[in-house]
Amino acid sequence: MELRKTKGTSRRMLFGMVAVLGVATMGTGSAAARPLSVVAAENTWGDLAAQIAEPDMHVTSILVSPAVDPHLYAPTPDDARRVADATLVVANGAGYDAWMDHLVQASALPQARYVRADTWSGWHEGGNAHLWYDLNAVADFAQRFEKACEQADPAHASAYAARGQKLQADIASVQAQAAALRPHVQGMAVAATEPLFTPLANYLGLDMKENAFQIAIMNDVEPPPVAVATFEQDLKQKKLRLLAYNVQVEEPASKHLLDLAHNAGIPILPLAEIMPQNTHWQIWIGSTLTQVAHLLGVAQ
Repeated sequence: MELRKTKGTSRRMLFGMVAVLGVATMGTGSAAARPLSVVAAENTWGDLAAQIAEPDMHVTSILVSPAVDPHLYAPTPDDARRVADATLVVANGAGYDAWMDHLVQASALPQARYVRADTWSGWHEGGNAHLWYDLNAVADFAQRFEKACEQADPAHASAYAARGQKLQADIASVQAQAAALRPHVQGMAVAATEPLFTPLANYLGLDMKENAFQIAIMNDVEPPPVAVATFEQDLKQKKLRLLAYNVQVEEPASKHLLDLAHNAGIPILPLAEIMPQNTHWQIWIGSTLTQVAHLLGVAQ
């Protein structure tokens, strides 16, 4: 079933891209004179990249505010210049941030230096695009990004390897936390207002319900009436143990379901697409797992 968000191909974004791509093709000096840098589409992947690349490469992220919809983002000429000058570029992929694909294509960056999370073997076309909530996808991304750093800057290969090893240990700790929680929550029925929570829910063995509604909301279309009715009844009858929702998406149908969940006493899990600033991915996801455990009544 197609899970890729379609509203990202907005006319506003496409028109803006024409001007931006022109800027990206303009030279800004010789590659030898440029400092080594990494440009990330979103701060989630930027944080993971920085934990490996810095201080030998400077990492900047384009999207850092939860007020911005990553699907609808229109890149600026400054974004295009940064990508054109970058040593490496990282992104989520999976159609989530297709605007970065266009910026990279317009630059002289070799494809081997464009590291996307969706090239992980566990992801398939039409699969869930929220890959930062997929613990295995994150581990794979970190490994591939480390190798890209070593190839781009062999002089600091040992430093990249050491920092990559530390990050992998931190990711493994998050995976262990999830594995310890799984036996206590496996099979519990949960739902979400859109499929942001699905990768992590699958890792925990949770039984994700109301999928038709979630996909409709993600693709910015009206949910089928039968899906809405089923969702409402499941909330009213307390068939769901938890309701996750995307704090970056405000629309009436989701707000209505949140009200029903609140009235029924069903725990609500707030999630976001953009990572909070001044933290790291492993702390963010670890805190999310702790919150899931608490909401489902599991002591950790």
